[in-house]
Amino acid sequence: MKYRSILLISLLGAASSLHAATVSLASTMSGDSYISEDAATGGFGMIRLGNGSLGTAGANTGDADAIYDINNLGQANPGSPLGTTIDLFPRETSFQVGSLSYDETGLTGVGTETVAITSFDLSAFWTSDPARTNGAPGGPPTVISDISDHALGLWFFDAPGGISFGSLDASDTLTFTNGQLTSINLAIPTTFTVNIGTELAWSGTFSVTGNQIAYLINDVQETFIGPSTLTANLTGTVNAVVPEPAVTLLGSLGALLLLRRRRCR
Repeated sequence: MKYRSILLISLLGAASSLHAATVSLASTMSGDSYISEDAATGGFGMIRLGNGSLGTAGANTGDADAIYDINNLGQANPGSPLGTTIDLFPRETSFQVGSLSYDETGLTGVGTETVAITSFDLSAFWTSDPARTNGAPGGPPTVISDISDHALGLWFFDAPGGISFGSLDASDTLTFTNGQLTSINLAIPTTFTVNIGTELAWSGTFSVTGNQIAYLINDVQETFIGPSTLTANLTGTVNAVVPEPAVTLLGSLGALLLLRRRRCR
């Protein structure tokens, strides 16, 4: 009886896992996406300022997309970098971001259907790098994520810190039209932290609306040298989302092709 119970639990677990599905958040980001901080470092990094090269053995010397003088924010040819340049966005505009999970039980693939997002994994967007505080500007990172934690450490004086995310709620959903993912509705809080003797925690939002993804922070924290504003403006398009007009067009083309085949008979 004991073994039957174990077998039944195993089968139920396997059956429930079959209904779990994931959506990739791999995205094409705007080259104008940037992060800046105006007091403690006075610097900024922007994706399009890099040249797309990681350099020798992945060293941080190859792609100079940060740290530049904040007074040159948005200019194609900024002034002299502050200290050393770093590769903040190693994947350039091709962000992997992570994935969303949902339960596909009950989805029919017909019409418009909306399901709740059950969990998320954003470790490809940012993940902690043990080499963050190694103090070696030319040293290679030990992990790769869309925003390099190794580079953030170099930017913020080898200080500990990182990016964290809040939790989902009932409004975070996925919409499918005739089986195609046509919209994501997601908004979760995010915090960008750095401990430079005192912990600074700038707050913002990570969101996807339709097929538009955004990591946005514009927050002020008090430091020993005055107020510090951290701005993150990272925007792009989620590759897996097919806008509803495109799905409708594909359906119409399919219907026309089917009608043509019938007439040809």
